[in-house]
Amino acid sequence: MRELIAIEYAKLKKFNALKIIFGVYMLTVPGWMYFMNFFFQLEPGMKTLFTSENPFDFPHIWSYITFSASFFNVLLAVIVVVVTTNDFQYKTMRQNIIDGMSKQKVILSKFILVFFLSLAATLYTALVGLVIGLIESTSYDWYQNIHLIVLYFIQTLGYFSFAFLFAIIVKRPAIAIVSFILYFPVETIIGKIMNAEVYQVFPLKVFADLTPMPFFKSIVASMKTQDGKTPWILDTNIQIILSLVYVFLFFLLSYYLLKKKDL
Repeated sequence: MRELIAIEYAKLKKFNALKIIFGVYMLTVPGWMYFMNFFFQLEPGMKTLFTSENPFDFPHIWSYITFSASFFNVLLAVIVVVVTTNDFQYKTMRQNIIDGMSKQKVILSKFILVFFLSLAATLYTALVGLVIGLIESTSYDWYQNIHLIVLYFIQTLGYFSFAFLFAIIVKRPAIAIVSFILYFPVETIIGKIMNAEVYQVFPLKVFADLTPMPFFKSIVASMKTQDGKTPWILDTNIQIILSLVYVFLFFLLSYYLLKKKDL
């Protein structure tokens, strides 16, 4: 395990674009939260659409930080795409095999990379939320709603495993990045055309709904459609199960494709 981590780290530490993208991500997440706090102070009426409480204190901060940070996951997903496609372009995976690593270990090293990037994004998001909560809160019941960080990790792992699979299929960096980003609106458009219940189980839709807009489900529950029915949304437990199933399938399909490819 240490050998695989060391190999991936050796590749990444020389990857300047990764440092830039990760730096932008690290600045964007707290920067966006600061902007929203400033916006709510200027437009307090907008804040009441979400909650009458301070959205940046405990325990509300966890729903806001995970919802906000989820939009910037695409930046880190691009890292997964670039690193994976670079392995094909520069044949580094082939070189690892020539140097004595088994194909299984080479593939496992990529899975480890996806897992640790997901973990790093989650821990950083949790740290930002904790700092903001400590600054804004008068009571320090930080542990309430902390489970949302776990949901954020599952979501991040889902996005990154999908990006990894996408990179394996496309292989060319520029085309893979553009195609991956375009897939998000494409899935949304297709989902809007199809039956609403079917759209609920689309992979990126399932991942996104793990960290919904704060109070979204309670708002939807109070809504009525034209025929008087309440809009149907998946239960959180079902979303978790589906997300984990998708992650497993993405990794399984990635493993199958890499095993078949001439690295």
